[in-house]
Amino acid sequence: MTHARAQRSLQWRLIVGLVTAILLTGAVAAALSFVWALHDANEILDGSLQDTADMIATGQMAIPREPAQLAGSEPENDVLVLPLGAPGVAPPTGMATAAAGLPPGLHTLSWQGQGWRVLVTSAGSQRIAIAQRTQERDEIAQHSAIRTLTPLLLLIPVLVLLVREVVRRTLHPVAALARHVDSNPMVAAARLPQADVPVEIAPFLDSIQRLLNELTESLEQQRRFVANAAHELRSPMAALHLQAINLDPVVSEEGRERLEQLRSGIDRMRRLLEQLLAMARSEADNEGLSSVSLGQVAHEVIAELVLSAGAKGIDLGMDRDDGQAWVSGTHLLLHTLIRNAVENAVKYSPPECMVTVSVYREGNQAVVTVDDGGPGIPASLAAHVFEAFYRIPGTSEAGSGLGLAIVAAIAKRLGGRAALRPRDNGLGMRFEYRQVLATPPR
Repeated sequence: MTHARAQRSLQWRLIVGLVTAILLTGAVAAALSFVWALHDANEILDGSLQDTADMIATGQMAIPREPAQLAGSEPENDVLVLPLGAPGVAPPTGMATAAAGLPPGLHTLSWQGQGWRVLVTSAGSQRIAIAQRTQERDEIAQHSAIRTLTPLLLLIPVLVLLVREVVRRTLHPVAALARHVDSNPMVAAARLPQADVPVEIAPFLDSIQRLLNELTESLEQQRRFVANAAHELRSPMAALHLQAINLDPVVSEEGRERLEQLRSGIDRMRRLLEQLLAMARSEADNEGLSSVSLGQVAHEVIAELVLSAGAKGIDLGMDRDDGQAWVSGTHLLLHTLIRNAVENAVKYSPPECMVTVSVYREGNQAVVTVDDGGPGIPASLAAHVFEAFYRIPGTSEAGSGLGLAIVAAIAKRLGGRAALRPRDNGLGMRFEYRQVLATPPR
């Protein structure tokens, strides 16, 4: 998925929006959780200082005569009991001197380059201070906060993956509709499946359904018109062709030359009518499809065209047929497709060239290639060669411009893909047709 396409994707927008919301919410929640956990941990540690003061006040612990570590405390916690002496009496030197001037309550002070949390209180007639280094307190509080924060941080990527999967599954019916339209010919694609369609897009889907039905009906009317017109014109053209043949013995030498031009024009018109009928048949509905061997069809086409190719000095033959290329279609449609591709290659190849047909299986696809030795097609015009009535400017060969258009119509109907590109050696062009394999008949 390209960046520009991703930006227009509803699925991508939902995922990005929801993930961004989760990340922002998670970041705020994580920050608040960390601050609150840190605050709670400090309150607990302050409470432990107060508990120590209460134990001394109730006589459960004696007041030391000089600063001493609290019995039973861990050395790294450095909980110290500092006797400050009676009110009005000078305290001992050291931290007690710094704490003596503080009023009762909790304080934070700095002594000898270290921060201390100090609780100043009274125990009988004595004033005492219970102190703990802020560095150890901060480490304890941070560890507690991190343990609180870790599950939330681990939950965020899980939520991101869940959002992605939920969005993908929610939009799966839309993707299935797109695959249905892309993988089926127009008549079948117009019958959009209604099952499991989200309610929000049902009105849009109904509108598309009506539009496709109208378009399909319009194209069907056009196809019938072209087929009927071509069919009705075949008889008059056959009569004109017969009359031209009958005139041959009775015209003069000068008239015979003009008669030959007339017959050539009639032949081109008849060929055009046959091509129009072939295109109309290629756009008909998908009834009567069965498994067809592309190799067998290719051999038949080569047998039909080998003499006309030889008359032009072109070596037409089969290079490869592994016998495994079976596809779903009709013999007539696939014969028309391969014949038009081979005729096109023979028409545009100069004398003394080779036109080679290959049929083989590649993965789950059947492949037909036709290599020619023609002059090639400019890259800027390659996209137009499958358009009806399009002919490359400067082409001297006679034709209607319908051959590859018929190939494209048949490929679309059968769910295949036709392409024309330069050969790897740079000499000539390669026609390639691919279609999903079908099960061979028993």
